[in-house]
Amino acid sequence: MQDFIKNSLYKRSIVSYALYPLSLLNWLIVKFRRLFLTSSHLAIKDIKLICVGNITSGGTGKTPFVIFLAKYLESRGKKIAVISRGYKGSLENSNQIIADSNGLKDCAKEAGDEPYLIASRLQGVTVVVGKNRRKSLQLLLERDDKPDIIIFDDAYQHLKIKYDYSFLVFNGESPIGNGFLLPAGILREPLDHIRYTDFIVYNSYTKAPDYLKKCHKPIINVSYRLTDLKNNNGMDLTDKKLALVSAIGVPASFEKTIHNTGYNFKKHFIYPDHYDFNDIKELESIRLYIKEEGIDFLICTEKDFVKLDRIDHKLPLLVACSEFTTDSQGQATLAEFYDQLTSQKGV
Repeated sequence: MQDFIKNSLYKRSIVSYALYPLSLLNWLIVKFRRLFLTSSHLAIKDIKLICVGNITSGGTGKTPFVIFLAKYLESRGKKIAVISRGYKGSLENSNQIIADSNGLKDCAKEAGDEPYLIASRLQGVTVVVGKNRRKSLQLLLERDDKPDIIIFDDAYQHLKIKYDYSFLVFNGESPIGNGFLLPAGILREPLDHIRYTDFIVYNSYTKAPDYLKKCHKPIINVSYRLTDLKNNNGMDLTDKKLALVSAIGVPASFEKTIHNTGYNFKKHFIYPDHYDFNDIKELESIRLYIKEEGIDFLICTEKDFVKLDRIDHKLPLLVACSEFTTDSQGQATLAEFYDQLTSQKGV
């Protein structure tokens, strides 16, 4: 599947051109939704709503940016809550609070890898999951400890709520793929829909391309910084044989983060985004490779560890803990955003 996406959706190919008529139909549907599906505020007073999303399928770094933005706003004294769909979690079709000021709820690990990661990284922040974001919002409004700001994870296509600000995240490995809409490409919406956002977040170790700069939106450049390797116990890995395992949208981004930290790896076991790691044969093949090749450690992402931690995998796992960092220009753009946010009535 990863090879198909790389060869057919990131590049223009016979397959992508064959699927292009379906992309035109998708274009019409998306345009109709944006033009005619009206957004409306619920009865909200003194709370600001922020959307973090993307216009491409696959991983761009939305969830890490939600964590980054929440920490930024918390550091300035604001009380934050987060709403996430909980994709592929058992709570997706309900609406439940999985964390609050008292910590993680017992149901948190059932909520899906992304909301659980948000809840575990943002101690004391209220996190709500559920496909119906209006119901999740209502849950927060009914609480006595209402937040100052609510951040919606992966909500750019959710048009039933009017947001005060929105951030659109792009992954620098292949920001727009071959430029076609699904299913012929990776775009969920046409590129000109960038005009509906307030800020572009460019997740890469390089600067944003010209076609994003021409959109005339403030750009925040971010990149991953490895903060810890859990279970390492301070061991020097310089002479150790390493391999990677991941089930994320853009595995090349994970590889770059590891390389940029100074580590080399022999192999990367790549699985589809949100893969459950419940195939015994797959786990056994990884264990066999590790034994035959003398691999000392297998490094996974925090997102994948949420699922692997539930399985008796018997793998020598290290967990790559990372967070976004930005440059001085990004800090200045965030400061301007915060000034705009707090100058308005209600925050």
